[in-house]
Amino acid sequence: MKRTFNLIVILSLFAQFCHAQTIKTEEEYKVFYDSIVTRLQSVEKDTGCYIGKPFSEFVKQLDKYGLKIIRVRLSDSDNHLYKQHLYSIFITFTSEELEYFADDHKWEQPIVFVHFKEILPYQKALSLRREYNSSFGKEVEKFYSDAIIESVRFAFMKGYL
Repeated sequence: MKRTFNLIVILSLFAQFCHAQTIKTEEEYKVFYDSIVTRLQSVEKDTGCYIGKPFSEFVKQLDKYGLKIIRVRLSDSDNHLYKQHLYSIFITFTSEELEYFADDHKWEQPIVFVHFKEILPYQKALSLRREYNSSFGKEVEKFYSDAIIESVRFAFMKGYL
């Protein structure tokens, strides 16, 4: 049973990544968008479970729901972004190309804002963002993995802008 569940999660992650690369129409984007939002709504119900935990635990939970973080951006949503310190990030589940597609067609892109309890070094975060073009890879994941989550907010999960 556990093996079957793991296979389903792996296939879901693979489908999310592959499908996102082949979307050509608004209808295809809507199907992709709805699948991401449905899974994020499930994660959102357990938001309290992530508070006080390392970011790596949140990433594992997203993986468990078949959600793969594609991009990480530095956030100033709470006006706490300074040149020396980083308090928040937002994560997305779409490629840059798919973000452009969504913008062009006036579709929202689901975003998760993560606010950390402690300050992260801004220059290192900025360097990783530039080096990896905001992509969420092993180095980026490692940088944020031990950061303790203070709050998590889910946004842009209603469809059209």
